[in-house]
Amino acid sequence: MAATSKMLNVRPRVLAGERRRGGTSLRSAAPALRKPAPRLRSFEERGAGGSVRPSLSLRAVSSYDAPSSVSGGTQLEQLSKLSFVVRNSLIIDDDDASGKADAFGNAVCSSAAAVTSRILLKVLRNPVGMRQYEQPIESALAYVENTQPVEKDTLGLVHCSLDKAMVNLGSLLSEQVEGKVSTEVDARFAHDADKIVAQVTYLAKLYDEVGVSREKILYRIPATWAGIQAARTLEQRGLHTLMTLVCSFAQCMAAAEAGVSVVQLYVGRVRDWYKAHPNAIRNPDGPREDAGSSDPGKDPGHDLVTKCYNYLHKYHPHGTKIMAGDIRTKEDALHIAGCDYIALSPAIIKELELTPSSLGYNDGLSAVNSYPSDVEAALTPAKAQRATFTERQLRAAQSEADFDREMGDCGRDLLGKSLKRYCDSIDQLEPYFTKIAGRTN
Repeated sequence: MAATSKMLNVRPRVLAGERRRGGTSLRSAAPALRKPAPRLRSFEERGAGGSVRPSLSLRAVSSYDAPSSVSGGTQLEQLSKLSFVVRNSLIIDDDDASGKADAFGNAVCSSAAAVTSRILLKVLRNPVGMRQYEQPIESALAYVENTQPVEKDTLGLVHCSLDKAMVNLGSLLSEQVEGKVSTEVDARFAHDADKIVAQVTYLAKLYDEVGVSREKILYRIPATWAGIQAARTLEQRGLHTLMTLVCSFAQCMAAAEAGVSVVQLYVGRVRDWYKAHPNAIRNPDGPREDAGSSDPGKDPGHDLVTKCYNYLHKYHPHGTKIMAGDIRTKEDALHIAGCDYIALSPAIIKELELTPSSLGYNDGLSAVNSYPSDVEAALTPAKAQRATFTERQLRAAQSEADFDREMGDCGRDLLGKSLKRYCDSIDQLEPYFTKIAGRTN
């Protein structure tokens, strides 16, 4: 029995067929580049100010200036100096032209990773992914069957097995990335703080058993009232949390007050909601004519990220950080340059990499003039300090009823619909584990 338990707790290693796509990866977040990536500084080190674009003029000189030897940069390189660029984690190349079985092995991010029910479903539904990860899943089931953890009485045997499988995958990814690995909490527990704490405590125990540092893991918790209260307890115990499904300022503020590590906002979803509800009031503190506003210069998704960034960096400068997700275009990313973390799809990263930046512009004549980057920080700590908030905006919710009201129609609607999708994913996952469990008995 001791030998069996030891075997089942062996930390998953990177498989021989796997290789990184790109050249480098940096701690916490950095995109993979085809050419050597620039060194990415932490956001605490980055400059916050903008720069003035100089005018170009001809001048007569008495001495010869050698042609500039400064090479042009890319928008990806410049954005990476302002924000941590996080590559969306696990990607399965279903349409891989080579048709080789190891295509799935290339589907690894180089900066940070996420283990979620939807990602695990994608793995299990992909033939290559299933062959690659069936063994860790079966050993997860065998581990729970042999160890009989006390948590099975509250979480259930299948649920404990699912948690162990997520930890197996998470520990494997933790060896492939230098940033953090976030692990999803069951969305069905979203309104039960005690169950969230119990599941995260169990997940943390499993990660401890396979030797993954607590500093390496973030626990993804839905930003409900109960989720935020659970996160407060977990952070006090030294377990770091990421509040997901944040689509309102009220959720961001409550999460920051609770001391969570990261809040993740969804730019595209917020924009889509307001497009579908053109008469909705965008700013409760603004004029009533704000309802139905069609100002092309205003984007509700960008505005939410800006407001939350300014609040966090003004009132919690050394606490909660912000991650912008659901970025649809490279223009979205550039519009919020300076945000602590920006999660981008490989397609957008590629587009940014292929777009030249004016920084290091080579006019072929002279290296005397310096040229500013055309990627400038839209969000900076200095701008955050100048941002103003009303007394009403800074009044923290004291109850779940207050919290729900302050979220507004957009926040409540998107949170509810997103939770349903995540719950559906978990419901679809469990039969896979039940089926595999039947083969192992």
